[in-house]
Amino acid sequence: MITDTHAHLYYPELLQNLDEILYRAEDKGIEKIIVPAVDLETSRQIISLSEKHDMIYCALGVHPCDAAKNDLNSIDEIEKLLSHEKAVAVGETGLDYYWDISSKDKQLEFFRLQIELAKAYELPVIIHTRNSVDDAVRIIRENYSEKLKGQFHCFSGTKDQLSEVLNFESFYVSFCGNITYKNYSDIEIILDCPAERMLTETDSPFLPPVPFRGKKNEPSYIVHTIEKICMIKKTDYISFLDTINSNVHRIFSKL
Repeated sequence: MITDTHAHLYYPELLQNLDEILYRAEDKGIEKIIVPAVDLETSRQIISLSEKHDMIYCALGVHPCDAAKNDLNSIDEIEKLLSHEKAVAVGETGLDYYWDISSKDKQLEFFRLQIELAKAYELPVIIHTRNSVDDAVRIIRENYSEKLKGQFHCFSGTKDQLSEVLNFESFYVSFCGNITYKNYSDIEIILDCPAERMLTETDSPFLPPVPFRGKKNEPSYIVHTIEKICMIKKTDYISFLDTINSNVHRIFSKL
């Protein structure tokens, strides 16, 4: 069975058809979906969704682009939610130097605080790194311990940056539907990443894979990204899923 480790199902265009989306996901062999929050409001919303739908689980946190709109009270309130039985990760947190929305200093502060929450609650941290992989790796290195594990989601770094991430034994990377696009040029990154350190995700409603490019992404489309990875790595689909499933349960121990 497949786990979509990153799908923002609370966006209106998905939420209004959520029952149908979950049915299509189940039909494609998806057993569980982790929905990452971007702030306190969506953290609470995801908790509610998880209580209504068995296959939905929660990652709770403040996205770097949303740090500007939140204060430390938001982190305190999110911490109160982390004891929920379906809260399986902290995030989506990290750094975003592409969109000029939140100051670097505040992003770094919120990232460090959420890493501390992840360690305190022994949960993985889900990391966003747009134009910021080097700084994110540095922060993880500075805060690394045997209690810290995590996922560099929608990885878009270089081969050297991938090597740095893989040096953290309890960290994994995942790729999105953009690897199916004709202009995707980082095939060697996927080749260099061992299957034993990979996870699967969609980042719905963003980055839909071919043949759905131009539409809103959803979890059922994940199979096309997985098939592309298997084609690049010249590996058997079922064997690859077996490995990924083991990875999922190793990092998301509450699933």
